Amino acid sequence: MPVPDSSALWLHQQGLLKNELTSARDSSNTTALGAAIERAMASYEAYYSARAESIHADPVRFFCAPCATPLERATQWMAGWRPSVFIHLLYSESGIRLQAQLNDLLNGVHSGDLGDLSPRQLGKVDEVQRRTIREEEEISQEMGELQLGVGEGDWDLEEKVGTLETIIQKADDLRLRTLKDIVDFLEPVQVVDLLVAAADFEIGMRCVSIDRNITGQ
Repeated sequence: MPVPDSSALWLHQQGLLKNELTSARDSSNTTALGAAIERAMASYEAYYSARAESIHADPVRFFCAPCATPLERATQWMAGWRPSVFIHLLYSESGIRLQAQLNDLLNGVHSGDLGDLSPRQLGKVDEVQRRTIREEEEISQEMGELQLGVGEGDWDLEEKVGTLETIIQKADDLRLRTLKDIVDFLEPVQVVDLLVAAADFEIGMRCVSIDRNITGQ
């Protein structure tokens, strides 16, 4: 979810967080694991706080994301990834891990990671997904109404820019809230699995985007 003039910094931070989370997970030290998760979530809080300042300073430029790659801009929703991406990552990582350890689970051996989600947790995921998609649709509708107004000749630009700022901020609030809602019902090891998957996704998207730009594909 790149920020104008600071996307590279955020991706660098994601790389550091990934390394810290992975090391804490491998150590099996519950204290270190909890501390790493707290630092990661604090980084997300700080990140979205910084985004809010950038949005307020220039909503139009922020929405256009000039520092993002063409591929990133093409896949963005309201100046970032869809909040439901966190849920898709959770399901994807869960499926991969479940397949790898299916025999163990059938024999009653539980890993406690994302491949070992309980029925209660799966129910919670479904609740968050339904709520998130509903709110995504509501925000998309607000953007559609804003664009329709401009298209029909409503040129009160100051008001429109203010509305754009509000819409982007709503999207960011939903992004952070969705992540927090998911983290709330996961076990620490599962939280680490999700946060590492999120970091891999963002870093990987940037790497693929750069490679495509270099090769001209």
